[in-house]
Amino acid sequence: MILFGFVVTLAGVPLPTFHSDSALYGHIAKNILSSGEWLTLRHETGWMVDKPPLTIWLIALSFRLGGATDAALRLWHVLMGLALVVVTYLIARVGAKKEQALLAALILVSTFQVFYLTLAPQQDVPLALFLALAFYAYLNYRRTGRTLAAALMGLWVALAVLTKGMLSLAAFTVIVAADMLISSRRSERDGFWRWTQIGIGAVVCILVAAPWFVVGAIRQGMPFVDTFFLTGSLGIGRFFTPKQAPIPYWLALVAYVPMLAFWMLPWTGLLPGAISSARQALREGDPALRLCALWAGLYFLALSLSPGDKVYRHLHPVFPPLAALGARALQARFADRRALRWAAAITSLVGLPIIIAGGLFLAGQGPGGSTVYRPIAVPFLIALALALAAFTVAALQGAGRTAVAVLAAATLMAYALLEWKIMQNWETIWPWRRVAAEVHRLYRPGDRVILVGTVNGEAQFALYHLELPVIVWSDEAQFVGAWPHGGVFGLLPDASFARLKDRLNPRILVQMPAGWVLVTNR
Repeated sequence: MILFGFVVTLAGVPLPTFHSDSALYGHIAKNILSSGEWLTLRHETGWMVDKPPLTIWLIALSFRLGGATDAALRLWHVLMGLALVVVTYLIARVGAKKEQALLAALILVSTFQVFYLTLAPQQDVPLALFLALAFYAYLNYRRTGRTLAAALMGLWVALAVLTKGMLSLAAFTVIVAADMLISSRRSERDGFWRWTQIGIGAVVCILVAAPWFVVGAIRQGMPFVDTFFLTGSLGIGRFFTPKQAPIPYWLALVAYVPMLAFWMLPWTGLLPGAISSARQALREGDPALRLCALWAGLYFLALSLSPGDKVYRHLHPVFPPLAALGARALQARFADRRALRWAAAITSLVGLPIIIAGGLFLAGQGPGGSTVYRPIAVPFLIALALALAAFTVAALQGAGRTAVAVLAAATLMAYALLEWKIMQNWETIWPWRRVAAEVHRLYRPGDRVILVGTVNGEAQFALYHLELPVIVWSDEAQFVGAWPHGGVFGLLPDASFARLKDRLNPRILVQMPAGWVLVTNR
C-alpha cells in the first residue's frame, strides 16, 4: 500500500504548476540561470527574496538538467516528500516493531497535507525532511555514540537552516534540549553524549550554513540582516508580529487546531490516540517515541503561542512525529474494536462537513463561492466521501486492519483521481501556456507586459510562464495612460476589463475562466 502511495505521488510530477509560490520560486530559479548569479537571489518587483537559497538552487539545477518544465520544477521535491515517508518509517522503527513503523509510513503518505504539499514545490517539505533526518541522526548518536552520527546531525540542521532560516536551528535545539532534560531526570545511562562529538556536529553545521548568510550580509547589508535575523519575515520578529492582518490573540492560540484536523484527513480520528501515545511516551515510553512526542508537541505549541501569521504550511514538520504516534495508537486499537469505531466517528465528523462545505462552495453558495473548479474538485470530494464511508463501515464491523487498508487505498485512489482531473482541466481554467504563447507570438522589443492588480498569485504565474519582464500596477489609471504609448499587453481581472474595455477598445487574446483577460493594443 505504501508503494501504491509512492506511485500515486510520482504520477503528479508532470502536473501543471498549480501553486503560486511554486511559480514564484520557479521564476527566481530562472533568474539564477539567466543571470549566472547564485548567491544573491533577485525578483523583478524589487523586494528582497526572503527565503534562504537551498530550495531555489535545487529548482535551478533541475531546470538546467531537465529544462524549465513543470516536471523539472517538481520532481526533486516529490522525491524529498517520498524520502520523508522513508525517514518517518526509520524513526518509528527505532523503538517499534515493523508493523507499527509501516503504519506510520502509510499514515504519512496518505495524509492530505503531505500529498498536496509534496506536489507544490516550496520550503516546507524539505524543511520537514531535514529536521526528520536531524532527529534520526540524533537518535542514532544517542544509541551508538558515533562521531559520524553527530556530524550528520549538524549537516541536516544546516540544510534545514538553508531551507527556512535560523528558526529551524532553534526548533531542533529546543526539542533536543527537552529530550536531554527528561533523559537526565530519569538517570538514563544508555544514551551517549560527548561534547567533543557535539562540537564536531556544530562545526559541520556552521561550515555548511554560515557562508551564504555571511555573503548575504556583506552584499545586502542591514535589509538582509533584518529579513533573516531580526524583524523580517524569517527573523525572530516573524514569531511575534504577523505580516498579514492580525487576528485576536485568543483566536490565534487555537487557530492551528482546526487546520491540523482538516489537513490530517483522512487520519484525523487518530489525533486523540496520538495525543494519548505522546503522554504515555513522555512518562515511560521508548526514546524514539518520546522524541516524537516532544517534536510534535513543542513545535505545535510554539506555532500556537506565536501571535505571528497562522499558515497551514507551517504545520508540516509536525506530521512525521504525529504519524509515528498515530501508528502506535492505531496498532493498540486493532485489539479494541470500540476504539477504532471512535476514530472512524471523529474522522467522519470532521471530514463530512468539510466535503459538504466544499460542495456548497463549488455550487457558488456562500462567501467566495466559485464554480470554476467544479470539474476538478467534485469528483475528488465524492471519492473522498466514499473512502470515509467505507472506513466507517469496516470499523463498525470491527475489521481493524481491513478498515485501515480500505481507508488508505480509497484515499490514494481519490488522490489519483484528483491528479487526473487537474491534468485534464487546469489548463482550461488557467491557460497560462496559451497566454505565454500569444504574448511571445506578438511581442516585439520595447513592448510592455502589464498586470493590473497586486503582486499576488496571478502575478507569480505570469512571471513564471511568460519569461518576460512583467510590470505590476495596482492603479488602472496608470495602465490607461500607458495604453497609447507603444506596444502593450495587459492582464486584467474581469472587473477592470469591464470598466476599461469601452475606453481602450482592446484586442482580446485570451479570456480565462478563472476571471482574467489578456488584451493588447496591437
